[in-house]
Order: sequence, then structure tokens, then C-alpha cells
Amino acid sequence: MDSQYNVDSTEKTTTTTSSSGDVGLDKIYMKSIDSILKIAEMVLSLIIFICVTSHPGYFTIGGGWVQFVSISCLITVLILWIFFMLRIIYKLPGPWMLIILIYYVVYCVFFLISFLVCAIQAGNNPQPGGLIAGAVFCVIILVVLGADTFFQFRKWQDSGSSFATRSTTSSGGAATTTTTHTTYETRTQY
Repeated sequence: MDSQYNVDSTEKTTTTTSSSGDVGLDKIYMKSIDSILKIAEMVLSLIIFICVTSHPGYFTIGGGWVQFVSISCLITVLILWIFFMLRIIYKLPGPWMLIILIYYVVYCVFFLISFLVCAIQAGNNPQPGGLIAGAVFCVIILVVLGADTFFQFRKWQDSGSSFATRSTTSSGGAATTTTTHTTYETRTQY
């Protein structure tokens, strides 16, 4: 009695990579677009603050709002920049990519309102120099914040509501664990 055996084999491999960087200086982040945009936001916020404060009677023309927006943006972006640069943000619990995305959307709206305040008040004042400069820098920071908001949105999409994995890899203390699970399935046909 002759019998013929056909063997079908299926192999399924699953690879899981997780990265948990230690707290420390991230030299790669310092040179990234994200870091450069945050530095530009801090500098522009300080310039807007100085422009509006230099106008005589700034507080009575809505300058207090523009000052609040520019200084609060400067402080929070500085904190975020330090957290990313030192990799502290990856150790904090919470949906940080979503929180940062919401922060940037809110500050885009705040700077749009600040632009309107500066532009409207510049038309109503005999000495509009500081307000015109403030309005121009508000438009510039809106462009920078818009670009950063776009990149934050892309990072939020890539993170998949999880912040456990990093979007950039760095050397110097970052531990990477790779787990490979292979399953074999063999089926014999008669």
C-alpha cells in the first residue's frame, strides 16, 4: 500500500520592540526639528513680550493679554523642551502626546487673538510701533506654532495613544528590548 504524505508548514513571527530611555541628555533631540521649533517659539514669545511692553500704556490697550499669552507660552515651551531634552517626559504617566497636541492648538488660538489685539490697537494709537511689531511677530509665531502643531499631530498619530515608545532613538543610556515570538504550525495531509 503506497501512501503519499504532503506536509504544509506555516511560520508566524511576531517581533515586539520597546524602548525605555534613561533620564539624561538627549543629544539627538537637541538637533531635531522639534527642538529647533521649540527654541524659535521661546525666542518669538520673548520678542512679542518685549514689543508689547515697550509701548506706553500697554496695559490699557489689551497688552496684558498679549503679555500673558507670550510669557505663559515661553514658560511652558521651556518646560516641555527641558523635559524632552532630558528624556523626563517619557517617564511621566499620561497621554502626553495628546496633551501636547491640545496645548499647541490652544496656543495657536491664543496667538491669533493676540495678533488681533495688537493689529486693532495699532490702528487706534498715535504711537503704534511696538504694537505693529508685536502683530508681525504674532503672525510669525503662528506659523511656527502651526508647523509644530502639525508635527505633534503626526507624532500623536504614530504613538497610537501610547507614549511608551520613542519616535527618535538615541545613544547614551537608552535600553532597547526586542522580543521575538515564533509559532510553527505543521499540517499533514494523507
